[in-house]
Amino acid sequence: MTIMHPFQPWFRKARRGLPVVLCLIALQACDEQQAAPPPSGPPPAPVRVAPVLQQEVKQTVTLVGTVEPWKRSIVASEVEGLVQAFPAEEGMAVTRGQLLASLRTETLRIRLDSAMALYRESGARYQRAKRDLQRVRVLFKQELVTQTDFDAAVAEATALKEHLSQLGADIRQVRDSLNKSKIVAPFDGWITQEFTEIGQWVEEGGAIVEMVDLSHVQVEVPLPERYVSHIQIHEPVTATFDGLPEFEARGRVFSLVAQADRTARTFPVKVEIPNPALAIKSGMVSRVRFQVDRPHRGIVIPKDALVLRGDKEFVFRVNEGMVEQIPVTAVLHVDNLVEIEGPVQAGMDVVVEGNERLFPGQPVRVLDAPGETPGNTP
Repeated sequence: MTIMHPFQPWFRKARRGLPVVLCLIALQACDEQQAAPPPSGPPPAPVRVAPVLQQEVKQTVTLVGTVEPWKRSIVASEVEGLVQAFPAEEGMAVTRGQLLASLRTETLRIRLDSAMALYRESGARYQRAKRDLQRVRVLFKQELVTQTDFDAAVAEATALKEHLSQLGADIRQVRDSLNKSKIVAPFDGWITQEFTEIGQWVEEGGAIVEMVDLSHVQVEVPLPERYVSHIQIHEPVTATFDGLPEFEARGRVFSLVAQADRTARTFPVKVEIPNPALAIKSGMVSRVRFQVDRPHRGIVIPKDALVLRGDKEFVFRVNEGMVEQIPVTAVLHVDNLVEIEGPVQAGMDVVVEGNERLFPGQPVRVLDAPGETPGNTP
């Protein structure tokens, strides 16, 4: 016997009416979807713009060279001797006249004392010979002595005078050797290498230290043959250094060697660069920028504004919230700017950031806040 629940007839009726209710809900949702407005397209793309400029343009070429000191000297000893003092050290900054090394001078001082004693003795003999000559001259005038006696007195005084002069030269030579026994810096600079030490014997002409002058430096650059006619002596240049990021120095051309390297066909050009802070070191790699054309007025844009797609070059101009694609031709790249030719005028705004995925007629939103970037703006 089956017992029917009191609510079972109601469930059966509700189940038979459920498909109808679902159909009504679906029809209502379709009507609401058809009534919704169609999408208005993609949101404006965030971009950053910069104005087109008209300014003086100079064609430049950047060449790599090596920094050399303005002066490099192997400081040598002019006399031989034993090194008694050697205060110089590698890396030390020295000024002109500062002591680098001194040699033992006892032997020279003994020679000086001996030469001085002999000079005084010869001086006394010369004074006596002069007095004798004066007396003989008087007697000769009185015809009391012969011509031979007079000539002998003259010869004796003359010989002693010349001997005294020779002894004086010997004394000056010994004093000069004493002075040369102290080796001093010939100019302001830095010691880069030592060649001797205390107790070491130095020959005449023997090396003591190597010094360099870095108050200003020179950079030798191999200049290709095609640029030789454009470079002039005293022409200004700009140089950067791989070892000094964000540092830029100005200098001038001071030498253009007329003989080319027969293998590379390049001409050595030497550039002088002031170095008052001594930041530039010898041996650094330098990139020197030369001007190789006469300045002229041109239309320039930031290099990031130039878009290359395939074999086409163009820029995107912002006009009333939308971008317009304008074909251009790059004429000259100068630093971070590009000189162009095309239907572009000074004062136009061109896209410099966010132009990689733009297409003509696309709406854009120009970013003005410094912290905003096209990549992180929704």
